[in-house]
Amino acid sequence: MFISKLKTFLKNEDGASMVEYAVALLVVTAVGVSTMTSLGTATGESVTDACGVITDAGSIEATC
Repeated sequence: MFISKLKTFLKNEDGASMVEYAVALLVVTAVGVSTMTSLGTATGESVTDACGVITDAGSIEATC
């Protein structure tokens, strides 16, 4: 009885599909997080540079 249930469990691929989807979701999430982090850093540096240019020009008082 136990052996037949074990064989059935090992042949069942529903769990494998779920694991594959979970791994794919993990990869997509990791790529998304790293992309957003990189874009956020680049945007922050651009804003800081722009603020510095505006402050150096003396046209307005800006706090960065």
